[in-house]
Amino acid sequence: MKRIAADRLLRLVERAILRRGLSNEHAAWVADGLVETSLRGSDTHGVRLAPTLLAELDGGRSKARPEMVWHGSASTVRTLDAGAALGIVAGRTATAEVVRLAREHGLGAVAVNNSNYFGSAAIYSVEMARRNLAGLAFTNSDALVAPHGGIVPFFGTNPFSFAMRGEAEDDLLCIDMATSQIAFSKIRERRLAGLPLEPGWAVTADGRDAAEAGSAQVVALKPLGGHKGMCLALLVEVVTSVLAGDLLDHELTHLFDPPWDKPRRTSHLFVGFELGAFGPVEQVRGRLSRLLALLRSQTAAASTERIVAPGDLEAEAAEERQKRGIPVTDADLEALHRIDAEAPPEQRELNEQVDR
Repeated sequence: MKRIAADRLLRLVERAILRRGLSNEHAAWVADGLVETSLRGSDTHGVRLAPTLLAELDGGRSKARPEMVWHGSASTVRTLDAGAALGIVAGRTATAEVVRLAREHGLGAVAVNNSNYFGSAAIYSVEMARRNLAGLAFTNSDALVAPHGGIVPFFGTNPFSFAMRGEAEDDLLCIDMATSQIAFSKIRERRLAGLPLEPGWAVTADGRDAAEAGSAQVVALKPLGGHKGMCLALLVEVVTSVLAGDLLDHELTHLFDPPWDKPRRTSHLFVGFELGAFGPVEQVRGRLSRLLALLRSQTAAASTERIVAPGDLEAEAAEERQKRGIPVTDADLEALHRIDAEAPPEQRELNEQVDR
């Protein structure tokens, strides 16, 4: 597998976005979000999705210059009509407003409608954490997950993220998870590799576990932890599409499928708590660091190397990939070459030998 330096990928993606007419700020947000996600090891939500986001812009599903409109008169809560913006643009716009509201009132919340796929939820919770907030990000998504005991997709994978910084700048708690047992991308990867599925991942049309029937028979993912995961998926759908007033999960078109000329009308919710509202910031962050240190010091089972806090592995991946480059598959590399070929020769970032 080849590796590409993060700064080269950042320039490649940002220039491709700029060629579609986005502002410098919005293009930087999109490129930063995708590359940082890949740096943290979440390849399925990172640079691999750049061709999909470009296709959204090219087809008109996402608008390069969206007319975003704010609604609401409450002091701490607002709603944003994203105007069919790229989801990352909508998300970063909303996050900036959450930070402003929280700085002024101690708490800020923004619901977003008329948006598109917003990438990794951690993009936004981590951005809030960097601003001395405890940040939450939620999004609904197209239906891939059956209700507990069901066989028809009804819920999206409906991810959410929570992030907060501890005493040191690099002591970051970041919970970033879907409410399905597994991401659908894992099913696709197993199919391509001819590998079996794990029990509990997915269900077939006749109600069997897909691990028995094979990946070709998958009709829906299973919720995380049975009925508890279904409750989490429902919670995310309520705080996004219901509060924001837009399409439900099962009404959304699928991310990778046409039509490319119509907005998907995805919904998000962003919430931030100003740490200083709970006492001196240093003390609040110190209490989190103490908790995380205690968690990491717990005794591990013989089969487990060590206990890690949410976000530890992602931070380690980012450090390693910043040094060695971001790994890309052959398919990813081919797609990146096609994007790079759009640029003038003097601005191209890739060549035949891109691994370091």
